[in-house]
Amino acid sequence: MLRTRAGYAGGNKEFPTYYGMGNHTEVISIDYDPRVLSYEDLLEIFWSAHRCDQINRSRQYMNAVFYHDETQKKAAEKSRAALAKRRGLEVSEVQTGILPVGDFTYAEGYHQKYYLTRYREIRAALTEVYKDEKALADSTVATRLNAYLGSGMKKDWKVFLEELPKYGLAKELEESLREAATQVVKSGK
Repeated sequence: MLRTRAGYAGGNKEFPTYYGMGNHTEVISIDYDPRVLSYEDLLEIFWSAHRCDQINRSRQYMNAVFYHDETQKKAAEKSRAALAKRRGLEVSEVQTGILPVGDFTYAEGYHQKYYLTRYREIRAALTEVYKDEKALADSTVATRLNAYLGSGMKKDWKVFLEELPKYGLAKELEESLREAATQVVKSGK
């Protein structure tokens, strides 16, 4: 994935915020390289980590896949049907909507790159490079660091160590990250 951003989508309120989102839903916007990862791959990842059989009555936390165009809509519907079949459900029993994204609004800065908030030194260094909340949210480097430092997803720390010099971080920060990652690799986690 190239970058992720937290935000609000699917509603019609102008300028939604966390405390005033109207009929929007909290979402993650993902930019990805389709030569590396397809939309269908993203859908598989989504369904594998999602409880599709539970209704969330809150619009804010609604279960949904948002699409940008007809091709994505058809792919999402096809993946939902395949999931239902694998789980022995009727498609109508899958409580996850497939809806047009509409306008995407960035969430407030404190919602962006949440895992980095545990690493004040790293977040502070990134804030020096990316001068506003949107720039930080759009940063591929911040996205990658956020994922490696706390997402809980399967992590390939060797890839991280190979990528690290390309991030353009301050020498001390890069060395600190390299040391932490090397310890994780040695421990086998």
